[in-house]
Amino acid sequence: MLMTNFLQERKSVRDFKNNALSKDLLYKIKDYMANVNDLENSAKFYLYENGGIISKALQGKAGYSGVMIEAPHYIGLEMDKSDYVNILKSGYLLEKLNTEIVKLDLGTCWITLSKVDNETKKSVFGESGNNIDYLIALGYPKKKKLFEPEVTQERYTLDQLIFKDDIDSPISGQFLEQRGLFNIFSSIRYAPSHKNFQPWRFVIKDEKVYAYMKKSPEDKLSLVDMGVILFYFEEMAKTIGITNKWNIEITDEENYLNLGYFAL
Repeated sequence: MLMTNFLQERKSVRDFKNNALSKDLLYKIKDYMANVNDLENSAKFYLYENGGIISKALQGKAGYSGVMIEAPHYIGLEMDKSDYVNILKSGYLLEKLNTEIVKLDLGTCWITLSKVDNETKKSVFGESGNNIDYLIALGYPKKKKLFEPEVTQERYTLDQLIFKDDIDSPISGQFLEQRGLFNIFSSIRYAPSHKNFQPWRFVIKDEKVYAYMKKSPEDKLSLVDMGVILFYFEEMAKTIGITNKWNIEITDEENYLNLGYFAL
């Protein structure tokens, strides 16, 4: 599936069948997890095959409005969350893994554990469980009911998200077209974010794209969202022959965090 289509059609699954995945599928997922682990020594993924134990323990403490998403399996990411760079990486790595899982025609859903107390997390995930703030629920999705409406969320327009030279100068669609960047930015704005906050802002200056995060009382959650969109930007850039990576250098600039740059 093209990354453009994947982003625009990306949907979380909240209703899973009880069926466990086959051993072959679980093996492939474990292989994906191992590959991502190799890329980042600071990250460790764990596959919890008995999802019933996890969902029961977190009922009323995680999920959506206290209703835990029940799935046959979950994946947790353990990462030191003491600095902003690691929090940013957690979003990047989780979505990198999530994208591979979805390619297997499986349903997934991110679950935030930031409001779950450390004692509960340790009892469920072990002594290092307090470093697990996110799960990916996965399995076979249930079919939607006939005529069940799709939930859509408004997205900021490009001139609200992309700027030229500085954060106060909106960019034109014509300029983005000339630089071959219009499709990339049009697509990545569909990336998911906590409460649909869409904290990302980008500034194109010279031959670099600078990533900014709009600050709020929920900066840690927004940093995870930024990790997701930076991953998608890299993947979309590959479609126009650019295989660079983001250079992460986080600095505080009043209303924004400057996260670093991507060389075009």
